Amino acid sequence: MVEPLTAAMIVSLFFSEAIKEGGKALGKGAADTFTLLIKTIREKFKAEGTEGLLTRAQNQPTEVNKTKLQDELQAKIDADEAFAQKLKELVEQLQAQDERIRQVVLSEIELTGDLKAKDISQKATRGISIKQEMLKQVKAQNIELGNLNQEA
Repeated sequence: MVEPLTAAMIVSLFFSEAIKEGGKALGKGAADTFTLLIKTIREKFKAEGTEGLLTRAQNQPTEVNKTKLQDELQAKIDADEAFAQKLKELVEQLQAQDERIRQVVLSEIELTGDLKAKDISQKATRGISIKQEMLKQVKAQNIELGNLNQEA
């Protein structure tokens, strides 16, 4: 089931950690798509004389300002099907471009004897979402670990 597009989802995206600092954490395609999303919303707000709400929320991202922005954006989404569809397409593109990195080492291992693990490293240098797991669901009589390193 596809989650319906809501202003809450978009406002959450605006103020997410990945977007802060000018979208440096985003890949080029996702950054361009995010810029287009902001531009589309800004043009809609400007055409309807409510651009100040967007600017205020961006400059002062308090909960009150974010809520006002979210309420106004939801009203515009509900009232304009073409605008809603454009935003939905851009959000879907962003989700498709989302760079996720998942690294797993030593997962779901069950031994009747001993497990020795040394000099294992995980390093991730790009990605919006990074998930690293070093030892997960590992069962052994004795486990000896050394020099395990995760870096993102």
